[in-house]
Amino acid sequence: MKNILKYLMVALSFLMMNGIYGQDTIKKKNGEVLKVVVKEINDSQIKYYHFDDPNQVLFTVDRAVVSDIKFSYGAEYKEKEPLMTDDYFTEDASMALKLSMSSMLWDAAILSFDKAIDAKSGIQVSAKLFGIGFGPSANDFENNSGFGIELGYRLKFGGLKKKKWEYRPNHLLEGGYVMPTIGYNQRKRTYDSSFNSYEINNKLVHLGLNFGKQKVIQNTLILDYYAGFAYFGGSSNEKFDGVDRPRENDELFAGDIFGGNNFGITLGFKVGFAFGKYGDQESRKKKR
Repeated sequence: MKNILKYLMVALSFLMMNGIYGQDTIKKKNGEVLKVVVKEINDSQIKYYHFDDPNQVLFTVDRAVVSDIKFSYGAEYKEKEPLMTDDYFTEDASMALKLSMSSMLWDAAILSFDKAIDAKSGIQVSAKLFGIGFGPSANDFENNSGFGIELGYRLKFGGLKKKKWEYRPNHLLEGGYVMPTIGYNQRKRTYDSSFNSYEINNKLVHLGLNFGKQKVIQNTLILDYYAGFAYFGGSSNEKFDGVDRPRENDELFAGDIFGGNNFGITLGFKVGFAFGKYGDQESRKKKR
C-alpha cells in the first residue's frame, strides 16, 4: 500500500510540474527536436531539462547548433545568426611567434610576434635582419646587411562567423585579414669584384597594406601567407669605386617587400607556433 501511495505521489508531482511548466521545443540545425523545459538562455548556451524528467536534471546546448525554440505559451524564438562571444575562444592560444620562410631566399630573416586583441583584431611586430639567408649574400662578391622593424594592426574579415553546421567559429588567430603596416629599414648593399666595387646605403620608412590568411593547426602550428603593397621614402646614397655619386631612384629590398621609385609589393609565407590562452589574457584585463 505504501509503495502504491509513493508512486501516486510521484505521478501527482509530475502532473503538477507539467501544469506549472509547459513543454518547450528546441529544434537543432541538424533537424533534431528536443521536448524540454527551457530554464535559461545566455549569450552562448541554452539550459534545459527534459520534459518528462521528474528530477529536472539540467543540460546545456550551444546556441550555435540551435535553429529555433518554441515556448509552451506560444512564443517562438529564431536564432538569426551565430553570436560571437569570448567564451568560444577561452582555450584558444592568443599569441604566436612566426619565422618567414620566403624571406630567406632574399637575404633576410624575419621574426614576427602576434597578439590577439579580441576576436576581430590583433597586433603584429616584426624584426628583420638583412644578410641572412640563401640569396645574393651567399656569393663571395656581394653582401647585404642591416635591420628593419615593422608594426602592423591586423583586422580579421574571415572566420568571424560560424558556418551553418559548425559548432563554433574558427580559432581566434585563424582567418583572412587585412593589415595596415608601418616600418623602418636600414640596409647596406655592397658589391666587390676584381674590376670595380659599389656600395648602396638606404634608410627608408614605408607604409603598407597587406592582405593575408592565417591557419592554425591543433591550436599550435601557425601558417601565414600574405601579399600587399607599400609606399616608401627616405634617404639613399651610393659609392662607386669609393666615389660618392648621386642616386636618384631608391630601392627597397626588405625580405618581404620589393620595389623601386617609392612603390613596392609585399609577398611572404611564415610558419610558427601559438601559445598563451586567450581566457588567461581576458582574466588579467578584468583584474586591472
